[in-house]
Amino acid sequence: MKYGAFINPSLSYEEIRKYALRVEDLGFDSIHTPDHFVANNKRDTHWEAMTLMTALAVETSKIKIGHIILSNSFRHPALLAKMICTLDHISNGRALLWFGGGWKKSEYIQYGYPFPKAGVRVSQMEEALTIIKKMFTEEKTSFEGRFWTLKRNFNYPKPIQKPYPQIVLGTITGKRVTDIACREADGLNFQYNVKIADIPHRVSVIKENLKKYNRDLSDFEISILYPIMLVESQEELDEMKNNFPTIYSVDMVFTGFPEDLKEKFAQLEDLGVKKIITMALIGPDYEDPLKHQDRLELFAKKVM
Repeated sequence: MKYGAFINPSLSYEEIRKYALRVEDLGFDSIHTPDHFVANNKRDTHWEAMTLMTALAVETSKIKIGHIILSNSFRHPALLAKMICTLDHISNGRALLWFGGGWKKSEYIQYGYPFPKAGVRVSQMEEALTIIKKMFTEEKTSFEGRFWTLKRNFNYPKPIQKPYPQIVLGTITGKRVTDIACREADGLNFQYNVKIADIPHRVSVIKENLKKYNRDLSDFEISILYPIMLVESQEELDEMKNNFPTIYSVDMVFTGFPEDLKEKFAQLEDLGVKKIITMALIGPDYEDPLKHQDRLELFAKKVM
């Protein structure tokens, strides 16, 4: 099992920088930040995702640089291809391209983006994926589709990673996105909106979709993003049950002692899950995890 760390874009840049360096030192495989413009508390800090992760690519040296999940709607696909190529060179071959159709209507309205129906957004994402893969690999790209037209497009330098950085699509239970990912991408990510008890079924659906295209998990990565409640004593466990974070529900959080979590994650790996992104390491100190590095280090030492 590989592990990625969620980067909270509402922290100060210095806090984020230190956190990224710490998780890299602890052996995490990748870092990911969401692609949103506005924090839940509207006036809180919220950094732009591509700029933030490019800065972290410079600060770090080993950990992979990703997002969770880039919104296809916010960047023309030709520009996104160029940006990922640039990030791959800045990071010396550590860029990831995890993206999806976009979903948060309020941000589209606030920032002046059209917000078409979900089916249209998925179609746009599918067309964007075609454009991006062509720009990653072709000498010059011409394309005429439903949404975008490119004429003799030159994209140099090509990415360091060959044939291109890992492409992962993000969805919750979307059938079309799952199908597109199984046909065209390197992986699929789903998140805590899927109840933990439903993960085995979700994985089985992905496996069945892969079979349609004569593929299997040997070249396809299933990843998940979930909060994790890591406790060291029964007292901590009781305290957290009595004061459970209101932003989460019990059925979306992995809870337990280090040995419990290690066993649960081994079971997920047996099912076919290859990477877990730790959205939050929750404990009695969950409100400010940066001040409690011991919990992060405990997770790395005894769970990873």
